[in-house]
Amino acid sequence: MRNYKFLTKSFFMLAAFSICISVTACDQADQSGEVSTESLSSARAKFKTDIVDTSFQGDGEPATPPADIFSLVRYPAKDGNMAAFLTPDPQDGKKHPAVIWLIGGYGGIGHDDYFWAEQPRDNDQTGSAFRKSGLVMMVPSFRGENNNPGKYEMFYGEIDDLESARQYLASLPYVDPNRIYLAGHSTGGTRVLLGSEALTGFRAAFSLGGIPDLKSRIEMGKMMVEVPFNQNNPEEFRLRSPGVFVTSIKSPTFYFEGEEYYWPEFDDLKTVAKDNKIPLYIYKIDGADHFNIISPVTELIAHKILRDTDEKVNISFSKEDIENIRNDIFR
Repeated sequence: MRNYKFLTKSFFMLAAFSICISVTACDQADQSGEVSTESLSSARAKFKTDIVDTSFQGDGEPATPPADIFSLVRYPAKDGNMAAFLTPDPQDGKKHPAVIWLIGGYGGIGHDDYFWAEQPRDNDQTGSAFRKSGLVMMVPSFRGENNNPGKYEMFYGEIDDLESARQYLASLPYVDPNRIYLAGHSTGGTRVLLGSEALTGFRAAFSLGGIPDLKSRIEMGKMMVEVPFNQNNPEEFRLRSPGVFVTSIKSPTFYFEGEEYYWPEFDDLKTVAKDNKIPLYIYKIDGADHFNIISPVTELIAHKILRDTDEKVNISFSKEDIENIRNDIFR
């Protein structure tokens, strides 16, 4: 079984030594030296990605989950129906808030019992806090994964699939279409940032450990899968790099990462967001790593979502909240 979807601490230890890039976010973001003022959706509309490597092999057919935890569903997307895990209808006649959880790693949502088996608290990549809190939860796979149609594109066409997943979720009679949230970890966290920039239907977004710049990540060294697109075209990297398009963020978007794996570019992006009144909020968890933040952060997010019942989003994270996350990790 490939370990694409389950990111390991040893793999990230190798990458962490390389996160010492000193360029500013503005230098990183655009060859002109400034964060792009063009929207990501506009830039994507004018571009067609060039997929030159099709060696990617996703996880096989997903396992059938226990009916009281998840259903295996297929949501319609541009290339065809895509597999997803979805928590069942509470059968109470109400419309509920929902979370789309984007997993880390590569390959899809697996073909075993990972998402309904108990995982260690210091590395629970399943996002189980959302379903355990009573929120509707969807865990989608994307093109080229889990026997899905289409080709893997690495942070590009998958954003279109994400919108298809949101539309499917919004159509369910037990989901409140105005209270759909987006959250994800690592690879999923990068997709969250791009989704927040390119799409408009999410009430709020939460990225755990996404990256600001794909080219820098690839230049660090070994990737878990081959890069599928034409790397001779700078625009391919640009449209997959959330740091370039932070001005496209319109809904509240929250970023969390442990100090050990924190990209310094996010300090500059925090300044850009503040100066331009962009609703992007960035939190570094002192002493933490890429994995042990997941459980306490997702539990707190779930708590905030359940109380986000005003007309406008009322979610925020105080210094005390962040300190409580840290205390939870090291108690």
